[in-house]
Amino acid sequence: MEIADLFPFLQTLEDDLDKLEEAVAPLIYGTLAKAVFKLPVLDKAQLYVVVAYAIETMIFSYLRLNGVNAMEHAAFGEIGRVRQYFEKIKDVENAGLKRQSPSLNRAAAARIVKHAL
Repeated sequence: MEIADLFPFLQTLEDDLDKLEEAVAPLIYGTLAKAVFKLPVLDKAQLYVVVAYAIETMIFSYLRLNGVNAMEHAAFGEIGRVRQYFEKIKDVENAGLKRQSPSLNRAAAARIVKHAL
C-alpha cells in the first residue's frame, strides 16, 4: 500500500474524530456533574458507567498500541469490572419492568371499611 493510498483513510479518521469531539464536548469542556445534573438516577448511572468504560478501553488500546501485553494489565480487569456494572444496571432496568402494579385486597378493604363504620 502506497502512502498516497492512506490519505483517504486519514481524512475519514479526522472527520470521525471531529464528530466524536463534538459529541463529547459537554463532557470535555464542562464537568460531568453538570452534564448529568438533570438526568434521572438510572440515566446518571448509565452515563457514569459508559464514561468509565470509554476511559478504560482507551487505556487498553493505548497499551496495545505500545506493545504492552494489555490482557495481563490491571486495565483489563477494570474493563471486566465495568462490564459487571453494565449488567447490574440492566438487571435494575429489567426489575423495574417486571414490577407489578399494586393490587387491591378486597377482603381486607371490606374489613377495614366495616370496622371503621
